Amino acid sequence: MVDMDTACLTEFLKTKDISLDDFKKMDHKSEEYKKAYEGYEEFFEEWKEKRKEQNSSQQDNSENKPLVINEGDAKADEENSHSEEIKDASWKEKIAQEWKVWGTKNKLEYQDASIPSKGDGLCFRFRDGSNEDYAAEINYSSPYNLSIKGCNGKTPDSKYFEKAVSMAVANGTAIEFGNISSPEFKAKLLAACYKQGNIQIVNGPSAEEMASWPEELKKMIEEAKAAAPQQTQQEEKTPSQEDKTHPKQEEQELSPAQKRIAELRKQIQNRQSKLEAAAKDISPEERKAIEQEGMTAEEIKLRELRGQAKEGDKKAGHELDAHRYNTMTDEFKYKRLMTVENGKEVPVKDDNGKDIYLTDDKGKKIKTDAYKAFLAKAGNNLGR
Repeated sequence: MVDMDTACLTEFLKTKDISLDDFKKMDHKSEEYKKAYEGYEEFFEEWKEKRKEQNSSQQDNSENKPLVINEGDAKADEENSHSEEIKDASWKEKIAQEWKVWGTKNKLEYQDASIPSKGDGLCFRFRDGSNEDYAAEINYSSPYNLSIKGCNGKTPDSKYFEKAVSMAVANGTAIEFGNISSPEFKAKLLAACYKQGNIQIVNGPSAEEMASWPEELKKMIEEAKAAAPQQTQQEEKTPSQEDKTHPKQEEQELSPAQKRIAELRKQIQNRQSKLEAAAKDISPEERKAIEQEGMTAEEIKLRELRGQAKEGDKKAGHELDAHRYNTMTDEFKYKRLMTVENGKEVPVKDDNGKDIYLTDDKGKKIKTDAYKAFLAKAGNNLGR
């Protein structure tokens, strides 16, 4: 019996009008099961050949793929990770060796942490000898998809981010911010990008987001910019780019919610400029009196700005998240059953011409990683 690949098996069973869930419930020794399985081996061989052709075609453009970096155990969207394309395991040895050499130079202990049951990725940890916990865990699900985490939910030291980014730069690869929620993680990754100089950043944090970060993170970014040999290119994703799965929406004018969001952001920026200018006009006497109270003059003048900007940005975020949620299509939210035609991967349709979606054991549609990341980020915004 050949390997029963889930995607292939699902596609094969569709030709017999049998769902994957129903097939799993069949007794392997029954005639019903044998009849359902009949012809699968031939189908599987043809399916494998088609996948090989597709993978070969996709790998020709692999140099243009960004390295998606995620926080903790998060995984990037499958469309970006390209993990299925990588059949040659030599990339793991090359990446592991480079990290090992780097670890030795930095007096760090390298420890393999790969778990075979979790796939063909590369996972390892570094220990610095300061305690029993590991300092950082690096997890590559593919050469294009990396997750970094510290022990007990901590964000690792900046040097791990700088090494990951420098390796990508050496290969001419852009850096894409994947599934990340921690401001500290984003700040350390962004600072590492700035320190490398001329590197393209995809989906990085916006200026509005960074404005709400703690002062120590803002200082980290400024210092990294000052140390940068060249200007770093940051690709800001506009709402139309983020909602690229909805081409019809891009052709329309801004909705009332989008116009309101743009207006709020403009008001926040204008208020920030005025208050920052006012902070510079504080007299020496006023500054001295204020600082005696334990706060800087700028902190006093900008207190109102921070409160107003924070509330305004929250409101804008609520409206934007709700608008995106209400306009998302099932193609963006759920994983579809795909097949290969003429070397290209296309969705499988039912008899009525509708897409077929993958489901779990309970019959529920399986969410895409991009949709799960959106839900995690939006949080309670969708209930407002």
